[in-house]
Amino acid sequence: MFNDDKKARTALENFLSMTVKSSDDVIDAFAVLPNAQKYDGGGMRRFVYIPGTRDDKVLLVAHADTVWDKHYMPELLSTPQRLDYMFGRYYNSNPLSLTGIGADDRAGCAMLYLLRNSGHSILILDGEEHGQIGANYLKNEYPELFKEINEHSFMLQFDRKNATDYKCYDIPVTNNFKNHLYRNLGFTNAGRKSKTDIVVLCDNICGANLSVGYCGEHTEHEILVYKQWLNTYRKVETMLEMPQKTYYTKKEQVQENVL
Repeated sequence: MFNDDKKARTALENFLSMTVKSSDDVIDAFAVLPNAQKYDGGGMRRFVYIPGTRDDKVLLVAHADTVWDKHYMPELLSTPQRLDYMFGRYYNSNPLSLTGIGADDRAGCAMLYLLRNSGHSILILDGEEHGQIGANYLKNEYPELFKEINEHSFMLQFDRKNATDYKCYDIPVTNNFKNHLYRNLGFTNAGRKSKTDIVVLCDNICGANLSVGYCGEHTEHEILVYKQWLNTYRKVETMLEMPQKTYYTKKEQVQENVL
């Protein structure tokens, strides 16, 4: 059953209201949840992992930082954002501000917060905007945890602009996985350009980055279309309630055939 719109909207507005100049509030919101494991190597080298309870769990991924973080742009500390809503869109109404609302990726963080009791695993990373710092920290410093997250059914990241597309980048995903996304979400493949945290994290399982309804990211004109965000949330919530199968990458399938 869907969570009611009021609950979803409240969670979204809570995360969009957090300052874009620091990841601390987002990290703290997840670090206090039951079974949360916080790893902090200093600076942007940190993440929060909450293991799921289902045998067929999926790893759900989002990042806490924005491009206006104090670690990246300390000169913007005196120009706070002011969240406002009009005609179905969230935007920054402070005319003196040079930042957006941080929907990239607070929109994804809000979704993960709403899905925290779904039985699937949660991973909130810092430092995505400047080279996947938190993801590389996890991979390089915690090999056992890196192995554990690659024992999930697959990974879904919530950090993509637009309304109904996804990217797998250069992850060697299978057609079966792409078909799974299309059947359950109706989303289309937006190509391979660029990268994000799952490119670092996906070793032997497939992963995709889903649209969460924002556009104009990395500019003061950033907006979030609420209905588009809610559509992704509802479709993913429904998909995750069903039994999940494991989708291995093409690389893993080749290795299995060789063995």
